[in-house]
Amino acid sequence: MEQSPDNKEIVELLADYCRGTVEDADEGYLVNITRRDQAIRLSISNQALNKIAQRLVELEVNDETSLYDDNSYEIIVREESTGPMRRIREDKIEVCNEEMGVTYELSPASDEYLVWLLNEITTNLSPRDFRFGMFFSPRIKLLLEENDEINLLEFIRSTSFRLLTLKIQSEKKIPLNQFTKLTHSFLFHIGYNLDVALVPQRLLEEIARRGRITQMRRSRAEELDPPRRFYTEDLVQHYLRAISTDNPVSEYLSYYHVLEHFFESVFNDDLIDSIKEKITSPGFSYKRKKDIGQLVDSIKRSLQIRSEMITFSESEALRLCLLRFVNLSDLKKKLMEYDDSLVDFYKQNKVEFSGGAEFDLDDADQEKILKNLTKRIYATRNSLVHSKDGDKSRYTPFRDDRVLVKEVPLMRFISEMVILSESLLQ
Repeated sequence: MEQSPDNKEIVELLADYCRGTVEDADEGYLVNITRRDQAIRLSISNQALNKIAQRLVELEVNDETSLYDDNSYEIIVREESTGPMRRIREDKIEVCNEEMGVTYELSPASDEYLVWLLNEITTNLSPRDFRFGMFFSPRIKLLLEENDEINLLEFIRSTSFRLLTLKIQSEKKIPLNQFTKLTHSFLFHIGYNLDVALVPQRLLEEIARRGRITQMRRSRAEELDPPRRFYTEDLVQHYLRAISTDNPVSEYLSYYHVLEHFFESVFNDDLIDSIKEKITSPGFSYKRKKDIGQLVDSIKRSLQIRSEMITFSESEALRLCLLRFVNLSDLKKKLMEYDDSLVDFYKQNKVEFSGGAEFDLDDADQEKILKNLTKRIYATRNSLVHSKDGDKSRYTPFRDDRVLVKEVPLMRFISEMVILSESLLQ
């Protein structure tokens, strides 16, 4: 990196993340924070700061989330296993290939990576999206009981459980593409032997999503009111599956399943209403063969016959579902609160890998909005479900996550509207 923060700038960066104040000390700095009438003193030495600053000068950035030089590579990873692997969080896994002179380590982020990441967050996003509300976790309480002061970087690592990184050290100089190959080899090795799915997070946006949602909603258990509505169990299951994973594909499809639950009913209701309208029209007569024929043709156009089974247009059912359940004005408000750039993003950009259409929530023509919103959602869903070789609208895992992650909040807020619309007062 061409430039790196000086010691004071690093301390102020870390203190801002902790929402604390900086105080000079004999051989470094203190950061004081107060939460819930409890004070915590965090310390960091000039020696540690000098080491961090020097390493940041030596390192290069690849994509958005990896740091490397000729002999080392570090990237943040996320867990997608069904069970928690807390031993990875708390301790570390270290494996050495003595023949190649390569060491792999899974552990909390290094000091230099932590400082660099928080600097990127502050510059490009918002620190509030990365605070996880764990300042008074059992581990921190234990540290407080053992010490009057806690190491500043250790405190941040202990309160930010997601900051797990893969570190690769090589005795010989190797190129970046070799580090990338070693990364995927080791993660497959971990998955094969330990049944733990670890995936590189190549986007800051991926890391930020949960924090943004937390900021929008109540994040403290003591602030919760009791539920006053009953919610459809099947919809709740799909919704919980979505929010239980950081995998954007699983999230997107689980939210889509919430809408899909109503496809048949909304389509049938619309078809019945259309038939009622035609047969009660003053110009319709059941005695005229022409009128009956037109009615039959209208029904045929709505329905499709596949493998001797009668089906309906899923894209039309999706449009009808959006029409019934989604308030476009409320959707815009939620998107703006989550990320005020998304409304313009959807207006100006198709979904790259699926060709999903742009839609403008500021358009006065609501039918046009729903038509384009339907095209965007349905095309993206099809690309995720039907990825085939040679398909131009094919989704490629990990590479296209950069695009898909922008679509997930849209689907989340739409699915929440559907669930709330179908709820009943207790």
